[in-house]
Amino acid sequence: MSPFVLPAPRAVLLALLSTLLVACGGGGSGSDASNSVNCSFPIASTPQSLTAAETERIIAQAQQAAASIGVPATIAVVDRVGNVLGVYNTAGNAAATVNLRSGRALSSFPQGLDGLDNTIPASLAAIAKAVTGAYLSSSGNAFSTRTASYIIQEHFPPTVDFQAGGPLFGVQFSQLPCGDFITRGAGLAAGPKRSPLGLAGDPGGFPIYKNGRVVGGIGVMADGVYGIDLNPVAGTTDNDERIAQSALAGFQAPDCIRANRITLGGQIPSYTNADGSLISVNATTVNAANFINVPTYFTAAGGALAGRAYGNADSGFTADGTGTLGAGAFVVTNGAANRFPATASTNPAPATGLSAAEVTQIINSAIGVANQARAQIRRPLNSPAQVTVSVVDLDGTVLGVARTPDAPIFGADVSLQKARTAAFFSSTNGGATITGQSSVTYLIGGPTITLGNYVTASNAFGSTAFSGTRAFSARAIGNIARPFFPDGINGTGNGPLSKPITAPSNFWSPFNTGLQLDLAYNALTFAILNPADANTDCSASPPAAGVGRIQNGIQIFPGGVPIYRGSTLIGAIGVSGDGVDQDDMVAFLGLSRAGNILGTGVANAPAGIRADTLVPQGSNLRYVQCPQSPFINSSAQNVCSGI
Repeated sequence: MSPFVLPAPRAVLLALLSTLLVACGGGGSGSDASNSVNCSFPIASTPQSLTAAETERIIAQAQQAAASIGVPATIAVVDRVGNVLGVYNTAGNAAATVNLRSGRALSSFPQGLDGLDNTIPASLAAIAKAVTGAYLSSSGNAFSTRTASYIIQEHFPPTVDFQAGGPLFGVQFSQLPCGDFITRGAGLAAGPKRSPLGLAGDPGGFPIYKNGRVVGGIGVMADGVYGIDLNPVAGTTDNDERIAQSALAGFQAPDCIRANRITLGGQIPSYTNADGSLISVNATTVNAANFINVPTYFTAAGGALAGRAYGNADSGFTADGTGTLGAGAFVVTNGAANRFPATASTNPAPATGLSAAEVTQIINSAIGVANQARAQIRRPLNSPAQVTVSVVDLDGTVLGVARTPDAPIFGADVSLQKARTAAFFSSTNGGATITGQSSVTYLIGGPTITLGNYVTASNAFGSTAFSGTRAFSARAIGNIARPFFPDGINGTGNGPLSKPITAPSNFWSPFNTGLQLDLAYNALTFAILNPADANTDCSASPPAAGVGRIQNGIQIFPGGVPIYRGSTLIGAIGVSGDGVDQDDMVAFLGLSRAGNILGTGVANAPAGIRADTLVPQGSNLRYVQCPQSPFINSSAQNVCSGI
């Protein structure tokens, strides 16, 4: 197939998937075939959801598992779009708290969020784990919070020196409880709902499957520490993980789509260490008195809830009814209608900015590349990539969002973060805006953080204070937001947007990353402690206003590029949901194809101003990186060359 010929419409592919057996692992309500590697499982052709009885059964099985090993536990279950369906403490203890600890031996402790002890309710930690299991997974991949721990650390794989950082380095600071994209509130509503602590890397969170589809997630807190596993493949058994995975009897992820069946950059991430220590469970009901209230997340009086079915409009995600956004495209809804129909830019003004027709074509072309692309993180092999595409203007205003049907939920928020990051750091006043923001004082003490210091440090790397002279992609910003520069090379200094990791200034951890956290720290901690507040700008320092252009936070892994008309910046596109090279390709090549079709001058940044022309400390930054042999049924190579 030519690299410029689209494959069969995704709707046709989905119809085939719904009627054929996929050569992967089993699982689903009442049919747990996860012990077999070479197995097949049907994927339901209709949207699926948990019933209230199934939610209660999962919680009951978790309670039974916790009782069998003699530990109290807080248990949370969410649906696929993040609605909290139940929060339960086996001892009826709603006041239980956790300590946030990465486990890293920092030169000075506490730092950032690392060491925030006896403050965060265990219920919020359990919800964050449940959301993570649901949001990172799909019918083609099942990722747990242990998987997340594997892909967010300073080396990939963790503990192996002189290897670059994890492919989703920084994803923990997405789905935040502040921000303007993620929805909020107890009860059932259109998602994607916020996670109280962002995405979790603490083992004990898993996706829930029913009839081959993700229908939610479970999270368990029993050990009192919300952290990460510094060595997730060491084989250490974790009580949180044992309880949560045992609770999924009948709802386990199909075996061959679990993370340990998928390669990422030649590495095989972890899914669980508890396979050999699962607890036999069969409980179906619980003591309703032990459901606990979690303000603005869950109301105990209602007991276990039924979930929303992803794909129905009331879930927040449904098929595009216009046919203009690409074959098989889905849109984000307000429960009924598209939340983000293609809209003209307000900055720049419509006369020079993106028109609605241009936004539509950019999204259509990007979805077309995704339909053609060979997925990195999905099974079976040669499945098409599943991603979300977001387009923004210079104010960070959402001009349009669309996604492929089975894209992981996390990519919706992250694609917008990537787009806003590329637009913001490529703008004429990105650095000046950061410098003008309020200083940050950590709740747990430590030095006051002056955000402008990050901008000053970046000048030595050629950023020109992010004043618009250079075009920065999300990948390029990630390059200089790593604790080692070049990325992963032990003994080197940190990138200017990162905290240092090399002694005697070893301050970096996944809970203390640098600018990414510090820009959002004041709003994030305010949102955690004041969950009822609207809090729609993660860059704010409540009650002081925030930046206003990166409302849901910045993101520091690949998949976002700025959009230009000639030499003028007019917006950005962000893509997330598959491998990071695939995300880069969908954004970069999709924008290029759209520009060729439109003929209006819309294009990628001029090559001469891209960040990959910078060579700080003798190492080139990277702008984008497209995968080898990227297309299904095609031998095409170097598809991004010359753009």
